[in-house]
Amino acid sequence: MVVRDVRGWAALGMCCVGAAAGCGFDSELAARVEVPVVVQSDGMGELVNAEGYAIRVTTMRVAFENVEFTTSGEMHASLWSPVLDLVVPTAYAHPGHYAGGEVVGEMNGRFVVDWLDAGAELGLATLLEARYDGANFVFTRARPGDGIADEDPLMGHTFEIAGEATRDGRTWTFSALVDQDEGRRVIGLPFDLEVDEGADDVLGLQMLLFDPSEADTVFDGIDFAALDPDDDGVVELVPDSEAYNVLKKQLQVHDHWAVTTE
Repeated sequence: MVVRDVRGWAALGMCCVGAAAGCGFDSELAARVEVPVVVQSDGMGELVNAEGYAIRVTTMRVAFENVEFTTSGEMHASLWSPVLDLVVPTAYAHPGHYAGGEVVGEMNGRFVVDWLDAGAELGLATLLEARYDGANFVFTRARPGDGIADEDPLMGHTFEIAGEATRDGRTWTFSALVDQDEGRRVIGLPFDLEVDEGADDVLGLQMLLFDPSEADTVFDGIDFAALDPDDDGVVELVPDSEAYNVLKKQLQVHDHWAVTTE
């Protein structure tokens, strides 16, 4: 369940309604478009990190919430036409300034996503007509009510990660349960789409293990052999270790996330 404090929005809505009435804004509501959002798994392919390990991810599960879609340009028709909606906010998208862009679309709720489950439907995003060029979301930690079992290893954590790393003919299996701070936002995911009434696009929420713009990976800085002092081929990235903190920080970088259209 999503609990939202509506008092600030209600006050803003009343001001906007008064302004609209006084300034002659068009009272026609901007069109809303509901667009499916699915898991986009193309970024889960094998990669080589800066230390020369060929890495194959076998588990990548993530807990997050409340995806926002933003524009830094002008909306169609009237950005201010849906001001009445601000009086009683709903799950529908609403105008709101955030991090250099206007939030004009959203998909609210909590999500526990298996990023290897290509095409799995996450839900419906509600978008106002606009040119979109960004997105944001919020990290959380899996908890009861998220649709996973109490004994699930992801319970109480943000990421469950596992895979294999190979170098010089040797292979290490690795795993990590990574905890991001509750409420930490990832801001500015690349997203380029013109949304019009009647649009039939499908959005893909994508995680990129390899960032093509910077040519780096989320595993850069991790030397798996050095993390295996007993030489048994098994590596666990434990909290507060240097390798864990490097991975945690890189998973927060917006360049490793994107929204695609299908």
